[in-house]
Amino acid sequence: MPEISIQNHCATLTNLVDVESFGEPVGKLPRQTDSGFFEEGNLAAGTWECEPGTLNIELDITEFCHLLKGHWILTSQSGLVTEIKAGDSWVFPRGWKGTGEVVETVRKVYLVVS
Repeated sequence: MPEISIQNHCATLTNLVDVESFGEPVGKLPRQTDSGFFEEGNLAAGTWECEPGTLNIELDITEFCHLLKGHWILTSQSGLVTEIKAGDSWVFPRGWKGTGEVVETVRKVYLVVS
């Protein structure tokens, strides 16, 4: 019987580990860390953090996110600017392309559908 997967206190986790970049850096590569807690089939969930910097992003997945802390400015390839701050939720649709400027360190919880 399947059981519930849980990651407690995501906003204050201290066990995040360095991971490969979520996108191609524009300038200096910002440090990115992650703590995944669920993987099954085409789903994965966890907590991700990124220090200030800018990334070119090109997604081949769909991702639901909720920002726990920080400030992120996402600019799509078409020029639409979306500002995201702590407490906001959003979905990156499969095929989204643009830049992500981390203004102040962000921490998000996510669910990826690949």
